[in-house]
Amino acid sequence: MDFHYQKKHVELLVEKGIIPFKVSELECDFTECTIRAMKDRNDPNRPFPLRDSPEAMAYKNGIYQHGIVPVRQWYTEEHKNGNIKCNKKKIQNYLERKLLNQAAGIADLCISPQELLNRLGEHEHYCPVSLTLRDELVDCSATITTDYVAEYQGRYYRMAGPKELQLFLDDSERFAPVEPRKLLPAPNHRPHRRTEAEAKPMFPKPIEFASYWPVTYLEGEQEFPVEYRDKLYFLLNEEVREKFMRQPEKYWNIRLPNKLSPPKTPIDLLNLPCLGYLEQTIATVIIKSLTVTGTFKPKFPFLSIQASALIYMAYHLKAYNTKKQCELISYLAEKPTVRYKPPEYNVKYETFFVLRQNVPTLNWLT
Repeated sequence: MDFHYQKKHVELLVEKGIIPFKVSELECDFTECTIRAMKDRNDPNRPFPLRDSPEAMAYKNGIYQHGIVPVRQWYTEEHKNGNIKCNKKKIQNYLERKLLNQAAGIADLCISPQELLNRLGEHEHYCPVSLTLRDELVDCSATITTDYVAEYQGRYYRMAGPKELQLFLDDSERFAPVEPRKLLPAPNHRPHRRTEAEAKPMFPKPIEFASYWPVTYLEGEQEFPVEYRDKLYFLLNEEVREKFMRQPEKYWNIRLPNKLSPPKTPIDLLNLPCLGYLEQTIATVIIKSLTVTGTFKPKFPFLSIQASALIYMAYHLKAYNTKKQCELISYLAEKPTVRYKPPEYNVKYETFFVLRQNVPTLNWLT
């Protein structure tokens, strides 16, 4: 079929209710088209002349390139059927299930967003499987495709994923009965995601839960807001917000304990008392050094146990000092292999061997 290539042709078809199932565009280089036209023009079996001169071909190509862009864009956005592989098995499966009065998937069946919106079932944009099985409100309105949408009894039902879709297709009467077992909450009893920009105009509306995060019972920044029952909540992250959105009844009316931890306020390290300053700065390394010393139990010759322990601790603190490492041994191990030695090499070399004659003392490291 030689298809239309201007937007007015599309509008005429839509006006008559004609929507093609699949639109495929065959691309051919303009040079190739001109060569083919020249061959046809020289064909002796040509029944009648055509307007296929190079000038006419260039004019037709210009009109086509100008008019096809909005046509291609319209079919791709409205019906998702532009340049997509056709799957006849899906059509056959859809028709067979419709004849048997069963639920059928409508993926890639050219259902426009407006038609989907007009024929939504009683669950609207929420997944009926999640609501029935887990009592969860899973909002699928953000999904623009129809991959997880099923038609049943002339209504469309959105699903949270492929697993829920398959469950719905297998037992649609359970999840979409004539008289629903679990009704969707009223619009004012449904949670709504809010951005920070949307939450700001709501102030001075108080933040529920005393600025603590529901679900996690933690206190923190005011991010990931949710409005529920005309109240404002802030959640820890997107994952926690999704958990709140699915089961708001579980978290919206919780009570904080009577005794809460004091709020966290930063304190300047230099303003701490001496013991507090030492605790926040060197307590960890001192504890590690004491632990290693107690485990190893060092004893130097001719020195007391206390002096041996103090010297060993000093060695340990110096060895694990992240800000100042002793590079004497690594320096001496690296430089003897080179032909040219720096001037300071001999000094460091002699310093290293002088240490061999010294007996460890409390001020040996100074």
